Amino acid sequence: MKRTQRKKLQRTITYILLVFLSIIITFPFLWLVLTAFKTYPDIYSYPLKYFNFSPTLEHFKKIAEMNFWKYFKNSIIVGTGTMIFSILLGILPAYAFARYNFRGKGLLLSSVLLFQMFPMVIFLVPIFKLLKNIGLLNTYMGLVFSYLPFTTPISIMFMRTFFIKIPKALEEAAKIDGCNFWQAFTKIILPVTLPGIASVGIYAFLFSWSELLYSMSFLTSKAKQTIPTFLSLFVGQYQTRWGPLFAGSVLATLPPLIVFMFFQKFFISGLVSGSVKE
Repeated sequence: MKRTQRKKLQRTITYILLVFLSIIITFPFLWLVLTAFKTYPDIYSYPLKYFNFSPTLEHFKKIAEMNFWKYFKNSIIVGTGTMIFSILLGILPAYAFARYNFRGKGLLLSSVLLFQMFPMVIFLVPIFKLLKNIGLLNTYMGLVFSYLPFTTPISIMFMRTFFIKIPKALEEAAKIDGCNFWQAFTKIILPVTLPGIASVGIYAFLFSWSELLYSMSFLTSKAKQTIPTFLSLFVGQYQTRWGPLFAGSVLATLPPLIVFMFFQKFFISGLVSGSVKE
């Protein structure tokens, strides 16, 4: 077999495998969307109905009657707050770890990574007592603060890799032109590291958007609970109400999908550039 034919065959096989994997990955989401528009008889019918059913909006109407959009708004508030504070708290430590050498630097970096090894359930009771003592229990800010110990370490490690890649000559040139530290940092460093900051923000937003344990434990009133808590209402001990559950899940995927669509350029370039070490 000639070399060109071999390459063509390899490319064809690669495309077939990619299409096959895409179908496997896409099918669960497609099934989620289809089931959200099925009636209960169609959901439980056997043999399974894939496309031959009459669409209905009864499940979407049901969750709307249960104030789904209130939970949706709460998740937006918590997710946005977690994203902003994770970036603000992580950006300066990440810069310090990337630019300066100081005593205990290696130990601090190791402790940041070590913290991620512990499951969240271990800190549930201590954080609950802390929020109660400082008066932040059952508040958006309290839930946001409870997420920061888990999102900030990742933010620091991610953004550190981007700061390392920026040549120090850029900052030195800015200082020669008369910029102080903050001017050089905001006008030179931050624009260059925007892909990394965007990827960190997306991670923090998605983390808080899908988290259930802390949101159910720290937000005790229904008026402030988030989407994961709302969806858990449809999962019972003896029965699962698949229609409203899938309808709510479809709507819950929209904000992460929209965020990724708008920031995918920064997210992908951030992951790629952050994974390469010079």
